[in-house]
Amino acid sequence: MGKTEFDLVIFDCDGVLVDSEPILNRIFAETLTEAGFPITYAEVTQKFIGKSLKTCLEIIETSYNKPLPKNFVELCKEREIAPLQQELKPIPHISEVLEQITLPKCVASNSSHRHIQMVLKLTGMLHQFDSNLYSANDVSRPKPFPDVYLYAAKQMNTNPEYCAVIEDSVPGVQAASAAGMTVFGYAQHSDGAALAAAGAKIVFNDMRQLVQGLLS
Repeated sequence: MGKTEFDLVIFDCDGVLVDSEPILNRIFAETLTEAGFPITYAEVTQKFIGKSLKTCLEIIETSYNKPLPKNFVELCKEREIAPLQQELKPIPHISEVLEQITLPKCVASNSSHRHIQMVLKLTGMLHQFDSNLYSANDVSRPKPFPDVYLYAAKQMNTNPEYCAVIEDSVPGVQAASAAGMTVFGYAQHSDGAALAAAGAKIVFNDMRQLVQGLLS
């Protein structure tokens, strides 16, 4: 790699490193429906993409005007494990792209540490990040607030303006933009125009384009 303006590359996890969102959304919709909060897979995908679990649960309780069962989150987490183990795949070409990026890298996600570690282990990518994994649970506010990105940059001793962020959701792009970072919007499964409107500097559809993007 030639000289680049970046000192750190920060990856979102779900939808950027691992193709987990279809699995997670399916389980979430099924578990909600069984608990008496009928919702379709399509509605979950549309309403909750990129939002933290806590935010999603607040939206659901408000719109149905009743509380979710006490053990709801634990139930979802338990039910996710088997399908993730059986079906989870890395985002196409991400493994080779991670090999090619020689800059320091880390993960900053709205998901829990347990989830981030599990999905990266299942897809054989955990070693790419040493133990540089940061969760919205480490900070007071999830994305779309910039907290988790600022926290990651601080932990990695890097000025936010020298950080490149790879995101696939509008709340994620908003968070990284608010942190003063350069955002690359991965639009394979999302609305590229919406990512650009939220502040993504470059919108791309194939992970192999990322290496070029980081250099240009």
